[in-house]
Amino acid sequence: MTFINSILIHYTWYGIALLALLLTLFFVQLYYYAIAYNRIYNYRLMRRRNKRCDNPPISVIVAIRGESERFLDTELPTLLAQEYHTFEVVVIYIGSDMDYLRELERIRDNNAHMRLTKLGGNDRIRISTKQALNIGIKSAHYDNLLFTTSGAVPRSNEWIAYMAKGFERGMVVTAPSVPSFEDGGKIRTTLMRTAELHQWRNAFASAVNGELYCAPRSNFGFTHRLYDATRGYNHLALDNGDNDLYVQSIANAQRTAVVLSPHSVVVEERSSRWSEWLEYMRYNNSTRVHYPLKARMNGNRERGSRILFFLASICSLVVLPSELRIAVALLVLLRYAIVVWSTRRTARKLGEKRIAKLYWLYDIVGPVLEVMTRARIDNSSKVWR
Repeated sequence: MTFINSILIHYTWYGIALLALLLTLFFVQLYYYAIAYNRIYNYRLMRRRNKRCDNPPISVIVAIRGESERFLDTELPTLLAQEYHTFEVVVIYIGSDMDYLRELERIRDNNAHMRLTKLGGNDRIRISTKQALNIGIKSAHYDNLLFTTSGAVPRSNEWIAYMAKGFERGMVVTAPSVPSFEDGGKIRTTLMRTAELHQWRNAFASAVNGELYCAPRSNFGFTHRLYDATRGYNHLALDNGDNDLYVQSIANAQRTAVVLSPHSVVVEERSSRWSEWLEYMRYNNSTRVHYPLKARMNGNRERGSRILFFLASICSLVVLPSELRIAVALLVLLRYAIVVWSTRRTARKLGEKRIAKLYWLYDIVGPVLEVMTRARIDNSSKVWR
């Protein structure tokens, strides 16, 4: 009796097949966490790109829908206080409150960096985000357009300066955005943060590899020249899509610059209520049905291999002999060690801190959350600020 026959008799074909499946899924997971996501940590913009210009002037465009006191008190002052030699902040106010408009005008009159345009005033006429941004783009003085949103604030007063380094080397620029939650349960908000981190980890892993499929709505930009050359936004029937569907149509490996620095991070205010957070995530993810198949399948493969790896591990621990159960347990622990190592490295580059401690919880329930945040909604019925 040969050695191979002895193994087959002892462990059976089913046991060998199960172990082979488990090893295959482990290597798929290893590819994502040790190779694909690790590109984010190893990416260095300055080393990989030649300059196309020096110290480019920047136009920051932000559309505000309604009356936000936080925008007046925190967000706009932070934008206007940026430490950069040549920039402007173009504010598009969509609303009809004259007192709020007068306060914006007062700030504009006292700050040479600010420009202001008002839209709206008639509740029967709905102004889409793309329409508002079009007005902002036409009002901008400079070729390099940087977009952010109300509810978001740069983490550093050097945000524009660091994003300008992206425009020095590319025509399409993006950088991380992280959520800031209202008071809520630690486990709940940690799950929300890790869900968003994992989504952006997939996006930035593609971006640094020259395939930009989406960018944070509060932290991306492109040149006016490129916008004119492509005749502006596509998918005009959708209110969103300016930061992913349009970016996909103009970005390529030569044009794209990713800025990964603590100074380039934007912090977005987010509700800690499950219902409101899910609604926000579903709205932003509703354009994914228009993504190329390769982009849609990338995250699905990681999620699917993770689910199958856990299921195969459970089955192996139940049916395999004791000596193989130990090997399976060690394989599960090795995978998790790699996941935590990779998550800590990429989280720092994407602006998150101290998130790996409870990552084990997201590692288990994450696939369910990812499915929930990608449920279909009526895109036309929602307009986000």
